[in-house]
Amino acid sequence: LNDDADDAYDDETARALFELADLRVAGLPPEVDVRAGLAIEAAIDRWTLAAERAESDARFVDADAAWGVVGSIAIGSDRPLVMIDARRRQRRLDGLRGRDATNADDDAFGIVRPTINDAMQAFRAVLRYHVDQPSWRRLVEAGFAQIAEAIPTMATKEVRTVRTRRFDDAMARFDADTSGIADRTDRLPSKARRELVRTLDTIASTDSSGFGESVVARLFLDGVVAATDLRTNAYFGARAVQLRRQLDTSFVGIGAEIHQTPEGFLLHAMPGSPSARAGLRNGDRLIAVDDRSVEDLTSQDVVDLIAGADGTTVRLTLSRRDIADPFDLEVRRGEVERESVLGWRQIGVDATGRPEWDWLVDPDAGIVFISIREFREDVVRIFRTALREASDALGPERSVSGLIIDLRNDPGGLRWVAEDIIDLFVSSGTIFSAEGRNDRVRSESASSFVTRLESLPTVVLVNDGSASASEIVAGTLQVDADAVVVGERTYGKGSVQTVRALRNEGWALVTESWFTIPDGAGGRRLIDRSRAGSEWGIEPDLEVGATLEETRSIMTERGRWYSGLGLDTAPTTEPSSRGDRLTTTTDRELLLAIALLRGRLLPTLIDTPAPQ
Repeated sequence: LNDDADDAYDDETARALFELADLRVAGLPPEVDVRAGLAIEAAIDRWTLAAERAESDARFVDADAAWGVVGSIAIGSDRPLVMIDARRRQRRLDGLRGRDATNADDDAFGIVRPTINDAMQAFRAVLRYHVDQPSWRRLVEAGFAQIAEAIPTMATKEVRTVRTRRFDDAMARFDADTSGIADRTDRLPSKARRELVRTLDTIASTDSSGFGESVVARLFLDGVVAATDLRTNAYFGARAVQLRRQLDTSFVGIGAEIHQTPEGFLLHAMPGSPSARAGLRNGDRLIAVDDRSVEDLTSQDVVDLIAGADGTTVRLTLSRRDIADPFDLEVRRGEVERESVLGWRQIGVDATGRPEWDWLVDPDAGIVFISIREFREDVVRIFRTALREASDALGPERSVSGLIIDLRNDPGGLRWVAEDIIDLFVSSGTIFSAEGRNDRVRSESASSFVTRLESLPTVVLVNDGSASASEIVAGTLQVDADAVVVGERTYGKGSVQTVRALRNEGWALVTESWFTIPDGAGGRRLIDRSRAGSEWGIEPDLEVGATLEETRSIMTERGRWYSGLGLDTAPTTEPSSRGDRLTTTTDRELLLAIALLRGRLLPTLIDTPAPQ
């Protein structure tokens, strides 16, 4: 690292440290791991110092970049809160670095979002429902602090002086007029609300051309949500549309995942999507969108540029490893349907271009493979269908003998779907429990009427991308269903968010509880990395690490399917048979899972001589 902490951010050094952190996650020899760990922790401290100095100097773009490095290399850190804090600091900086996306977001009615009224709706939702019960005064102070920090970054010196003076006057009046109002954690008193609206209106009216209502409201909300937890947020206008897309089983777009890496933005075409049909390849590096360079943009900025109406076309400028020069690829936006459950091998497509699966990864041993990519409403139905189709394929004389559930890179989803999956394996006891406001505990119990798989030998595959609902399933099956968990330590997202509809088609995503899983000793434990100390996440019974590149390759292999439309067709080199696909895979976790299940099933696989 450079000795000057202000210059600590360097692309080459950041890339090298990210690769080192990635290797540490995958597994290094003990003596090398110790040295790597020391180097990563020292780098985190140096980049943190650089980010904090950049913030204090109002160099918010530099600060954002430095926090991005901290968050990236934190995967190799032994401190669980580093990644969360870095992401929180980046989110707080969104409104301070002058991003276009922070300012004007027109909704379908041409109204610039968010308005001050929007901000008040979201504020009340956070105050009323957040699990940590923040007081209204604490949230207000955080929102005003964010505005104050932004004022020096958005105007000339003369305008800044005027804004600062008027802001200070507005704050003094607000403090005087609300000094006698009780500080509550359940609601915002009506007088405090009136004074808060008046104050925000006053701040916004000082210079509406560059510091208008939507900017002030967004900055205030950024401060409010940053004072809670990383996952609480408010969405209006275009942001609300994007949240709705994430929650729906289908959406309009090009169907590409965006990964921000030290190399730039790498794109991965979602199977069957418009981008796959147009010829986008996994690992293509994005250079520009409709001639707009993506350099110095965030992932959200890129999403905003690519998004558009159904039937319209976007032009992506890409770099590909086996092509010397950058090239343009035009993609027609359309409906993208996400597959929530995948099998071992695609054997065809239905009339709508959706995949049909072979679920048997090892028919000789009767082992079924089911990959859950996200816990959506159709997961339980498809899960049951997969087991039935696998059983039918084995014939009337045999039955399913082992099961592999792949939850790698599964970010979670609907809690009740996870509960229903667990209920198939567990016939009694608590299958879900969460701690909410006022220490209220909400729990769900297993039902013996739906249990069908209680004694089925099961292996669950996880990695550091397995989060939330996938952690509930993995952790509960590990303790209560004797499942073997294989892979990497999971992400450690042990919180439950509720999406609350606001007026004007807005949404508030509020953390309302912290869930727990069985601890193996008759009790329960938290798993969120911000609350569980050193016990965050799910520790695998058998640890098998993988680098980021290996994980991408494995997940591409596991998630790959082809619609047969446009350029979305299987290459001739794709293994067609079940055996070829298994012998050519580099998926170590999967191979270990098959070996484990074969070992447990060995007595049933050996022909027993007839008695003499």
